[in-house]
Amino acid sequence: MHGPESLTFTVQPSKLIEALDFVSIVKPRSLTAQEDSGAYLFRCARERNGRPLGYVYSRSHQHVARAGFNLEDLSGEGLLTMPARHVSILKSKSVTEGFVTVTFRTLQKADGDSFCTSVSSDGRVIYNYCHAIDPRLISPCDKDFAAACANRGTTYNARVLRAGIHKARAFLPPEGAKDVAEYYKTLQIFDASRSEWAKGNGVLFCSDASRAFYFEHETLRDKGLAIHLAHVPILQDFLRRCEGLTIYRGQRLSFAKNESTHHEKDQILGWVHDAATHPRFAHYGLSRDKYVIIAPRAKLLEALNQARPLVARNRDRVKLCYTHKHPQTGGHTIHFEVHDSAGRAESVFVTTEDKRGPDGTTIELSLEEDFECHVPFANFRSVIEDAADDFVELRIAPIPKDESCPRGGAMLRTIEEIEIAGDEAVNGTRCKVTRFTPSVL
Repeated sequence: MHGPESLTFTVQPSKLIEALDFVSIVKPRSLTAQEDSGAYLFRCARERNGRPLGYVYSRSHQHVARAGFNLEDLSGEGLLTMPARHVSILKSKSVTEGFVTVTFRTLQKADGDSFCTSVSSDGRVIYNYCHAIDPRLISPCDKDFAAACANRGTTYNARVLRAGIHKARAFLPPEGAKDVAEYYKTLQIFDASRSEWAKGNGVLFCSDASRAFYFEHETLRDKGLAIHLAHVPILQDFLRRCEGLTIYRGQRLSFAKNESTHHEKDQILGWVHDAATHPRFAHYGLSRDKYVIIAPRAKLLEALNQARPLVARNRDRVKLCYTHKHPQTGGHTIHFEVHDSAGRAESVFVTTEDKRGPDGTTIELSLEEDFECHVPFANFRSVIEDAADDFVELRIAPIPKDESCPRGGAMLRTIEEIEIAGDEAVNGTRCKVTRFTPSVL
């Protein structure tokens, strides 16, 4: 559909700015050899009831965003473009609180069409510019979105999904990682659609092939989702702008629709669904944890920081030492040791506490013997420092020595329950967060 020879619409500045702010989460791709030649596409038409309506689109190679806004008046219908680097004029002090009028004209020339846009506010022209960005170079996503909506969508609580993705992101591999299977580049919510996933129904999961992250909340049950890590940052930006969302899966694109009620017209984000799913849900039971240690997070990090300067760059490991009964304090302690050519160095001793039940009684879940293993410094630190509570519940499952693991080792994880605040729909419910890393085997 070619741009019209002439199109004029009038709109309240706040409505246009809100729509532009939303679609700006997708940086428009360059359309010419010039580096900063991205543009926004506008489509203006009348609804069946005669009301004038505008949409603005931003499209990159992998993403598309669309936002609708009501118009006060419309003359003509069709598509127009505006260079992305120029839209800031609509947010400038030159724009009054009244109305903005945008006029688009197509000038046919021997060397190619020229597309001119002028913007006036309170009768004053504040922008007038001609460019060569043909509206036909940018494809709107309306047909793809309509086709996706023909399939049943899945509705999510945005606060829960936002919290889970925010906490999980650090456990994804780097975007350019080439030494891991493709499914490790996927953040996935498991459902019961496959028997290999059923035990993880309602768990948001990701792993970098070494560490693993689990986020469990009742509102995620039977709401399977797979997002490639390349789409995670832009989905986070979208989630910050809504309270609820519905995700539709089409043939080529998946779409998230903002279900917030205070927007007069829809806001959608689309992405290429190219994520490889995890083959199975992997998790081991709590009974394998032979040491359950409660320790102050700040003290653990302090002890790790003392050991860090001594850790050799090519080793990145420290020895975690658990003493069941310290000779001086008589209590349980943790400290870290580093061995190098100069000898041995050790951190401060961190006194731990017993796990207690709801009635306050001690739950003794640790073996009455000392234990030690080497842990990857950076990985172990990540499962400690990202915890929300002041006290960390560290659980250790020893791996005995055998032919497959001559030196033995351990599986380590922290588990905590946190509340999702600020939403009546989830207040009083808690999510369970598990962060896992293996020792150096």
